[in-house]
Amino acid sequence: METLLSVAQLIALVCASALCVYLIVVLVQVREVLALLQRNLADFNEHAKPVLENLHFITEKFRSISAQIDDQVGIVNGSLESIKLAVDNVVAFEERLQQWLEEPIFRLVTSASGFINGIVAWIDAIRGDRTK
Repeated sequence: METLLSVAQLIALVCASALCVYLIVVLVQVREVLALLQRNLADFNEHAKPVLENLHFITEKFRSISAQIDDQVGIVNGSLESIKLAVDNVVAFEERLQQWLEEPIFRLVTSASGFINGIVAWIDAIRGDRTK
């Protein structure tokens, strides 16, 4: 029985040794994978850095252009407001001028019409006297 126990211990030690060798092989492979991952990350960092710098530059340019567009839109809005005020002032001036001139001109036209009608009636009256 002691021999059986010694054989079992020997088998257990051989299995444990095989397991240790297997773990060493796996850890070496994990180390290689981690080294490859490190190289890939370094390569990615090397290639991504210029892209990210360009993206930052483009973003800053876009922000600057956007601010300039906002300024230009503000200027255009101000100009449109000025034009609207000028048009409103012209319309108000036209209305005031029309009110100021309309009534005297209508009175003058009415008076001139009455005067002309009077002259026409007088001429008709003179003609009527001549025809008789």
